[in-house]
Amino acid sequence: MEFYLGTWQVSPSDGFWTDQDISESEKVISQAVRMGIRGFDTAHSYGKGRSEQTLAKVLRRFSTPATPITPTKPTTPTKPITPIKTFQIDTKVMPSTKSVQEILDVSRSRLSPYGIDCLYLHWPRSGFDHAAFLRQMEDLKAQGLIGKVGICNMPLGDLKGVVASGISVDRIQIPISLLWTRDLAETRAFCGENNIQIAAYSPTGMGLLSGKYKESADLHDSRAGMFCFKDSCHRQYLELLELLKEISEAHKTSCTKVALAWTASQEPDIILIGARNTAQLKQNLSGSVSLTETELSDLSAAAQKLDEKSRKICSNFFSYDF
Repeated sequence: MEFYLGTWQVSPSDGFWTDQDISESEKVISQAVRMGIRGFDTAHSYGKGRSEQTLAKVLRRFSTPATPITPTKPTTPTKPITPIKTFQIDTKVMPSTKSVQEILDVSRSRLSPYGIDCLYLHWPRSGFDHAAFLRQMEDLKAQGLIGKVGICNMPLGDLKGVVASGISVDRIQIPISLLWTRDLAETRAFCGENNIQIAAYSPTGMGLLSGKYKESADLHDSRAGMFCFKDSCHRQYLELLELLKEISEAHKTSCTKVALAWTASQEPDIILIGARNTAQLKQNLSGSVSLTETELSDLSAAAQKLDEKSRKICSNFFSYDF
């Protein structure tokens, strides 16, 4: 299992992270590298491109050019300089009438000089020919322009259909947290049978599992509209937060760390860690919490109760209309 830094929160994006300071985001990326993180997740649409641009800008500070530098005057022969650091960069593209190549070229330009390891189809949508789009991604993989073909946020039934059509999916990215466990066991089983890696995003429920936000009024961005604050789910959400608090106090740690430990117990191949400042990042990456089987079971049961309530009002983490 690897930890990647997720970069959705680098700058304001679609009503989320509206007060984020991009200079603080640059510090977070730098700190992640210093703490040993080598994998980074971004998307073509995050911050209308600022996430990709900012990520590459910061990573360049930790790399040297991979090609020889031609001196302006004859000197001793210049030897190629190899990068001092290597990074795994994943990005995502939305369904579009444009070719994948056309969209990818923009992301590659923003992320230069770094290549793209996994390219994800970001969000499925009704009436869109996902298979044709994914086959274009397969062609890009065959050309060596990307390393892996991924899908982000596709319902399990649709994922099964894609795989049945013969498309080779290397990785899926889904929310895995106590806030959202929909179809998790079934998805893990299907991916295991089909050699598909799983990347878990929002392991702390976009910060909602920190215990800081009990009411929607405690938030000042689009997270205030999340399903857990709706009348049918709110009571169960508060009960989950109370259980997190009890367990965190028993371990003398934070609710965030307990939430991360639960996600780690689900054994995804990758966990995307998000942080809006370096203090959060250091807390998230500083050691781990060892939860008992009883604690894990109790947390899973509380999450299941929340899932049962949420099924009545939404089919996915963001109540997105496919």
